[in-house]
Amino acid sequence: MRLLIRFEFDGTVYSGWQIQPRDITVQGEIEKALQQMCGRHISITGAGRTDAGVHAACMPAHLDINPDELGRIENGLNTMLPRNISCVSVEQVADDFHARFHAVSRSYEYHIGSGRHPLKGRYEYQPGVFNLDTDAMRTAAELSLGHSNWRGFAREGGGNTTWDMNVLSTSVVENNGGWTLTITANRFLRGVVRIWSGTIFRIGTGRISPETVKSILDTTDKRLAGPSLPASGLILTEVRYPPP
Repeated sequence: MRLLIRFEFDGTVYSGWQIQPRDITVQGEIEKALQQMCGRHISITGAGRTDAGVHAACMPAHLDINPDELGRIENGLNTMLPRNISCVSVEQVADDFHARFHAVSRSYEYHIGSGRHPLKGRYEYQPGVFNLDTDAMRTAAELSLGHSNWRGFAREGGGNTTWDMNVLSTSVVENNGGWTLTITANRFLRGVVRIWSGTIFRIGTGRISPETVKSILDTTDKRLAGPSLPASGLILTEVRYPPP
């Protein structure tokens, strides 16, 4: 039987989601826990990959188990996982369900803090800037909407056959603690959200104009983009699937 499990994790100490031979990863820790519970190796397939230090409020993954293992996983998985990884929900899905290929959208948040707050430092970028032009950042975010070539915002080396993304929604929200940038798209290329966030941040400082976003999408010129912001501020918040 196939299960869909949603995980929440603090990615600070991990070298990303995907298993790597010599590094500690989120997927590796989950598969280690499953091995201990079920006495055999059970591989899991996530909805995507997150870079080292990136967090997730919701990372779906599918796996195949024997029916008699369901109760152990439902009741005991969290007791075997490290405290910075949590199993949020478990549900049975169709045998051909795929956590990555069947996803229709993914959403990320990037948090920029105003001022210096040590207790929040693991989960936001703190550039020491107290004032950003929120209206300019919102204009830039709106210019990101729609179907475009995002190569100018992406890191090379992802093995992409296409650089197209369809951005479904964006937002920039300012509150007492700083700014939250949100972006939802059908897919994400390697490094896009952190470079896009760095560009939005630079626009907020007034160093470049909101129209820079459109110029990058039109020309794919990486030299126009802002810096890739630290992984600490990035959270995968939602992955959506078609209704059953």
